[in-house]
Parts: sequence; structure tokens; C-alpha cells
Amino acid sequence: MARIGGTVLVLAVLGGLAGCATPLQQCVYDAEQTTREIERELSERYANLSRGYSIERVMMPRLVTSICPSPSGAMVPCSRWEDEVEEIHHRIDRDLERERIALLEQQLERERPRAEAAVAQCRATYPE
Repeated sequence: MARIGGTVLVLAVLGGLAGCATPLQQCVYDAEQTTREIERELSERYANLSRGYSIERVMMPRLVTSICPSPSGAMVPCSRWEDEVEEIHHRIDRDLERERIALLEQQLERERPRAEAAVAQCRATYPE
């Protein structure tokens, strides 16, 4: 799991730099996209198994009281809508979750060599 956490850190850094990435960095980022998606899914599935439930996050509108400027410029109480993230917990079938994890691990093992080959092609196309 430490490898997955490190991948998330790399993703955050690369995601922040995506606008100013070199062609090599962008190529490597694209080449490893599927691997990162599988690793994220695996991480989530391991967390579900650990908790015993999955978490669905949904945006829910809430009416909140606030202070707003009136047409005259004075501040008056008002109501406005704000979106808040709400978590919905769903019980999981632990055996089914273990099965999904096993399938994702197999998929990741098949994907890694493809990603490594694509990264090697990136390095050949865009030498540093």
C-alpha cells in the first residue's frame, strides 16, 4: 500500500504541473494513466474491506442563512443555496470485495509491463 500512497503524491505533483509539463513528462503521465486508475481503485477497495462499507460522495444542495447586500447596499439576512458533500455508507459483501481486489491485482500485473513499455517509448521519443 505504500507504493499506492507514493503514486498519489506523484499524481498530485504532476497534476499541478500538467500545464507546464515537458513533452516527456506529459507522455509518461499519459502512459501511466491506466495503471494509476487501477491503483486508485485498488486503494479504495482495500479501504472498503478494512471499514466494512463503501463510501459514496454526493453533492447535496443546502439552504443556508447568510448576510447579503441589498439593492441599497445595506447588509441584510438572506437565504442562499450551497452545495455540500454528503457521504452515504453502503455495506459491502467482504467476499465479493476480495474477489474484486484479486481481479484488480491481476489487471494491474498485466498493465504494468504495457505502461513500462509505453514509458520507454516516451523516453526514446523525447530524450532528456
